Amino acid sequence: MVIDWVVLVPIKRFSEGKKRLGDRPDRAALAEAFARDTLDAVAAAPHVRMLLVVTDDPDLVDDLSLPVAVTVVRQGAPGLNNAISSGLRVANDRWPDWGQAVLAGDLPALTAEDLERTFSIAEEVPLGVVADAQGTGTVMLTGQPGVPLLPAFGVGSASRHRDLGHRLIRGTERLRRDVDTPEDLTTAIRLGVGPHTSRVLDDAKVSPFRLSDRDGTLSA
Repeated sequence: MVIDWVVLVPIKRFSEGKKRLGDRPDRAALAEAFARDTLDAVAAAPHVRMLLVVTDDPDLVDDLSLPVAVTVVRQGAPGLNNAISSGLRVANDRWPDWGQAVLAGDLPALTAEDLERTFSIAEEVPLGVVADAQGTGTVMLTGQPGVPLLPAFGVGSASRHRDLGHRLIRGTERLRRDVDTPEDLTTAIRLGVGPHTSRVLDDAKVSPFRLSDRDGTLSA
């Protein structure tokens, strides 16, 4: 079974994001770059029919130019799960015959190939979850057409999603590498970040090796 997908990406206002990166002056620029590299990867995935962006940042969509249909939903109530629920209501109303995925918006090393490998497995399970690199958070939820997603994001969300019936999918290292800390960014750089993140780092003249000195499952 080959499924077409609507992928929902919630994106927080850049000025409020990535505070765990510290007081570096390019923090907001990095938050934006992570989001744009993530969106580029989603847009390039052949089986993505619609990219659904949920955001409270009106500036985000001003210059989006992507090779896939994009729908923007303005976030109403605050909070990640509220944002996701807003997007899922739109997806359920407009594209009930497509698979649904919720994807973190801070995956600067993600590629379309990573997503396609994960989709090929997600097609076979009613509900799926991809945990982050630490194994505790969630970077992706998937649901077959007609199977409602059960978002429960927050600390320890991977185990909650599994308890709710999402089957664990072991995504690629690039998919699982969300970026919250300087150590996360170091790892993402070593995996290979997208052009938006690369430009911000180049502009800041930051060497990745100065950022840190620390270096039932389905497999994609």
